[in-house]
Amino acid sequence: MGEKAGYCRIDEVINDYIVQSEQPNHKHFKLFHIAFRGMEQMGLSFFYKIRSVKLPVNANKTVTLPHDYINYSKVGVFNSNGEVICLKYNDKLSTFADLLPDRQIKTEDDSLFNLFQFNFPIFYNWWNGYNFQNLFGIPSGGPFIGSFKVDNTNGVILLNQDFIYDYLLIEYVASPKEGEDYYIPIQFRQALIAWIGWQDINFIAAKTHVANANVNMRRHDFFNERRLAIAAYRPLYLQEAFEWSLENERLCIKS
Repeated sequence: MGEKAGYCRIDEVINDYIVQSEQPNHKHFKLFHIAFRGMEQMGLSFFYKIRSVKLPVNANKTVTLPHDYINYSKVGVFNSNGEVICLKYNDKLSTFADLLPDRQIKTEDDSLFNLFQFNFPIFYNWWNGYNFQNLFGIPSGGPFIGSFKVDNTNGVILLNQDFIYDYLLIEYVASPKEGEDYYIPIQFRQALIAWIGWQDINFIAAKTHVANANVNMRRHDFFNERRLAIAAYRPLYLQEAFEWSLENERLCIKS
C-alpha cells in the first residue's frame, strides 16, 4: 500500500517507540497489538474513515450489513445529482422473522383497521379554503423514499414493505482488521506513541511506588497528547464557519 499524504503507518509509530524506549525489535509483535487497541480507542471517536457501499436489497426487504460494520452515518438512495437521499429511521419496524425469507408475510396483518383507505388528510394536513397545506413544520417538496431500522444482533437493516429500490447506499464506520496495513493522521502519531508507552508497562506488576507513579505519568501523558492531537486534527476553517453561520441564519428565518 502506498504512502498517503498527511498520514503515517502504524509500523512507523511502533518503530519510533522501539527506538525511543531502546527496546529490541522482537517486541514488535506485542507492541503492534497494543498500537492496534490504541487505534481502535482513538479511531472510533476521531479519525476512522467512513466507508460507502451500495448493497443489494434481499427479497424479504432487508439488507445484510458488511462484516466490518460498526455504526451507520447515512442510509439512503441516490438522486440524479449523485447525492444521498436519506431514509427515515423507523423504530416501529419489527425485527421479528427478519432472517426468514417470508418476513413480509409474517409481519403483515390486514385485519387491522386501515385509516389510509379513506381519502382524507390525517395528522398534519389542513384545508385553508383553497387547497391543503402542511402544518407544524412537516417537510415537503419530495416523495417519501422509505424508512429503515438496524438490527445489530442479526446483522441486517430492515426496510419498510413499500420500499421500491433494489439497492441501499450505506455510509458507515468500519472496524479495523489485524494483518492489514493501517494509517493514522500524523497529528495522532505522538498520541499513539504515548498510548504504547502507557500500555507497555500498565499490566506489569508494580513493586514500588516509583513504578506506580511511572504508570500514572504515562497515562497522563497519553490523554494530554490525545487532547493536542484532536485540536490539531480538527482546525477551524473560516469557509466552513461562514457556511455554518449562513445555514443557521436560514434555519432561524424559517422558524
